[in-house]
Amino acid sequence: MSIVSALRKETPKILPLFLPILLSQYAGIANGVVDSAMAGALGTLELASIAVGAAIWVPFLAFSLGTLYGLLIAVSQAFGANDPDGVNVVTRQGIYLGLILGVIAAVVLYFIADNLGLFIAEADIAELASVYIKAVIWALPVACVLIAVRFYCEGQKVVMPVTIISVFSVGIKAFLNYVFMFGKFGFPSMGVTGCGLATICEYTCFLFLLLGYVSFVPRFAGKRLVSRFCLPDLRAIAGLFKKGGPIGLCFTSEYLVFSVMVIFISRQGAVAAAAHQVAFNCMVLFFSMAAAFSSASCIRVGNLFGQGDGEKLRFAVSGIVSLSALIGCVLMAGMILNAGHLASIFTSDPVVVPLAVSILYVAAFFQIADSMQVCLNGVLRGVGDVTVPFLYTTAAYWGVGIPFGYVLSGSPLPFGLVSPASLGVIGWWLALTLALFIATAVLGFRTRRMLWGKKGPVETLVAASAEV
Repeated sequence: MSIVSALRKETPKILPLFLPILLSQYAGIANGVVDSAMAGALGTLELASIAVGAAIWVPFLAFSLGTLYGLLIAVSQAFGANDPDGVNVVTRQGIYLGLILGVIAAVVLYFIADNLGLFIAEADIAELASVYIKAVIWALPVACVLIAVRFYCEGQKVVMPVTIISVFSVGIKAFLNYVFMFGKFGFPSMGVTGCGLATICEYTCFLFLLLGYVSFVPRFAGKRLVSRFCLPDLRAIAGLFKKGGPIGLCFTSEYLVFSVMVIFISRQGAVAAAAHQVAFNCMVLFFSMAAAFSSASCIRVGNLFGQGDGEKLRFAVSGIVSLSALIGCVLMAGMILNAGHLASIFTSDPVVVPLAVSILYVAAFFQIADSMQVCLNGVLRGVGDVTVPFLYTTAAYWGVGIPFGYVLSGSPLPFGLVSPASLGVIGWWLALTLALFIATAVLGFRTRRMLWGKKGPVETLVAASAEV
């Protein structure tokens, strides 16, 4: 069948997964916006402290989220194979893995918080950021268990209830921030500590609401996740970590790439740094669509892989990848046509706006490459192929994006060498876009090899895993 036929038939099947997950993604972004807005009402110091604190603890959450993708893969495949007992067994071990990841992250962050003064020059910001981190880190064990239960639902294509609860939790977060940060309804004013406490309460409410859903709705009757207690199985937990660990490292690596870019761009002046931040904020809003589609692709492909029908799987992947390219083109066109409006949302500085618009024109092509790259990663994760795609993506980011960005930006080179271009901050975005196109190409070849090779997808996966 043609790609057009695959696109037409696959679109109505993946959209019911994609759209609710996209809303959940934006709900997560809204949480950060709520924290920033309310911290800004407290004062500039509080806003800066929460921003610094979030920059430190969020990568730990990103690593845990990525690592728990191993559970999403396992649940999706077991559900596709019509194995409800297998779904429950692996999820219970995934909950243990989430708890372990959350506790370890909290302990490490506690010691980091005690030594923030070594990394942050401003003593006032370091002190207040430390207070915030020590409060919010205890949300991590709850958040990681929540992610495990969420993946239990999403892997079985139960996505809308998760979305509804996640949107509802944003309202809970805003209300609790108001109560704890500003001291309302008889509570003391706790400032940044109140923000951390509100995060703990929000995740706890989210977790209990989701557990209540899977415990009582007819959809899960006869196969309740919490119907019985089971002890930790270290071998099963290690297996999930092995499967999800490369994804966790991939998420963290992507986050760190932008952190490194910010460090170098900041040396080029406040205007360059501000223009980059404007483009980055726009990119985050657009990237949420690609990230949500990647998650939906992982679930859909995992379900089909579990069914063991290679021909049906290949047909679906053709439609999924084609749809991701179409989404990327729409995002690219939207960014090009609205670059000026997007830049003006974040700044009115007459010097920053033109540079931000120029970056957005480059970032528009970034969108189509990124859309396909994350989709292909989602497809490969769905069939359990995680390590090689992680290596490909990391090599593209760090082997192409960072070195070429350094050169194209006009940064000083060693040994008296002269940069062939001096494009400033735009050079960084050009290099990152090039890196993404390279990653898309190699991931496309990997997908074709895995699913359209001489052997069937299952046999190819076994052979490939033996190589790694």
